[in-house]
Order: sequence, then C-alpha cells, then structure tokens
Amino acid sequence: MKFLVISFLFSLLLLLLYSRLRPYVIFLRKLLGAAKTMAEPQPDPKAAFRGTATRGDSKLVRCVACGTWIPSERAIGANAGRSVYCSRECLEKMSNGKERKLAG
Repeated sequence: MKFLVISFLFSLLLLLLYSRLRPYVIFLRKLLGAAKTMAEPQPDPKAAFRGTATRGDSKLVRCVACGTWIPSERAIGANAGRSVYCSRECLEKMSNGKERKLAG
C-alpha cells in the first residue's frame, strides 16, 4: 500500500512537471524545425524557367509514326530495342499501314 501511494505521488509530480514544461517543449520543437528548414538548400528559382527538370538525365526518343520526341520512360517499345512509339494510336496506325502495304 505504501508503494502504491508513493508511485501515485511520483506520477502526479511528473504530470505536474510535464504540464509546466510542455509549452517550452513545443516552442523548442518549432524552433528546431525552423532552423532545419533554413539549413536546407533552396531550389534555384531560375531553373524552372530554363526548363531544367529534376530528372534531367532522361533520354529522349523519337516516335516512328508521328516524329514526336518523348522521354524513353514513356515510350512504347523502347525496352525491346524495336521501333519506338509515343502512344497506342501511333502504334496501331503504323501496324495498319504495314498491313495495307503487304496486302496491296
């Protein structure tokens, strides 16, 4: 019983201490967050106007059907080393054209 009373008083003391220190902890957390954002390098605002993308190393490929330049990640058929197309419509258009040439 004595242990229970002592633990209750100790927890009450910690709760009182926490309630008094909580505003200072919140202020310190905000201050450190602001210092962290100030320490991070800011992106160059002129880079957006120059057209520099974050993925500037992507290779451009040209669609066989329409001649549009597109990033190689979005191209159809670029992984297989075949002809490259920008969309399914261009792929279908070229396949229909080849069938007509073979049939004609």
